[in-house]
Amino acid sequence: MRIGMSHNFPLDRYGGIAGRFGIAAPAEPLASFSRQEILDLIPSCDAFIFIADTRCDREIIEAGKALKAIGNLGSGFDNIDVAAATERGIPVLNTPSAVVAPTAEMTMALILSISRSVVRYDRNLRKSLHCKGDLLLERDMCLQGKTLGIIGFGRIGRRLAHLASAFDMRIIYYDPFRSEEAEKAIGAVYCSTPEELLRTADVVSLHLPYSKENHHFMNRERFSLMKRTAYLVNASRGPIVEEEALIWALENDVIRGAALDVHEHEPDLNKRMTEFENVVLTPHICTNMAEIRLNMLGELLEGIDSLLMRDTVPRNVVNRGIYA
Repeated sequence: MRIGMSHNFPLDRYGGIAGRFGIAAPAEPLASFSRQEILDLIPSCDAFIFIADTRCDREIIEAGKALKAIGNLGSGFDNIDVAAATERGIPVLNTPSAVVAPTAEMTMALILSISRSVVRYDRNLRKSLHCKGDLLLERDMCLQGKTLGIIGFGRIGRRLAHLASAFDMRIIYYDPFRSEEAEKAIGAVYCSTPEELLRTADVVSLHLPYSKENHHFMNRERFSLMKRTAYLVNASRGPIVEEEALIWALENDVIRGAALDVHEHEPDLNKRMTEFENVVLTPHICTNMAEIRLNMLGELLEGIDSLLMRDTVPRNVVNRGIYA
């Protein structure tokens, strides 16, 4: 059996699994296939692994005549046409476990960076070369005793709640699917609507999956509900936040600041976002470390191995309805 890979990743750690398959990947380290190269290759593959910056649309799926599995290197899978795969009975796998700790850690780093103005201080000190501070500065915020509102209380949201608890933050959350078990384990308080959470939280952290329903989830109306001293943090998907509404909120002091690892029009960034001193920006890099990417690859290879070699459905199949 043959696995195609949109990018060249080192497979040394996975010789046992990879050795059971023929691997087709770009020749150069870290190189990626073009769309046409994928279309030419995929008819001969039993499985194909994509990364989030490579789209797997209906045309590519239909070209994969022998496809028995599609893997996506990430917890999100909006770059995969899951509906087209489901129509053909092809399971789509993601990496829900490998991304949890690193994404939650990066989110906590963003929260600290924006609430304590770490990036702003760094920028200014590099220019002034002089240490000084305002007396009784009102701009920043200590996290102890403040309320973190988590919208989307899945694995990453819950992991973030554990981390924030170490800073003595109060945890509230909104999720369409309430989990009283998680509430008790973490000490979180459930909000019945996102609006209730937005009115209460000092920091709002988004951990929603991207979908049509969640497009522009944070719009002008919802920004208007937030405290003027609150911060928005987004490490989920860019289009969940309406960028123009966020710019409006920042320009009009509707919120105190924002920290963003994801952006609405990736890979491009709106230059206006770079003009705000009270915004921290990172380039969608929560899991962009070799050790994490290789863990994600391992999660996919193990899932594909279970499907193709052991006829066992792994937990990371996102369209499990095909087995009903």
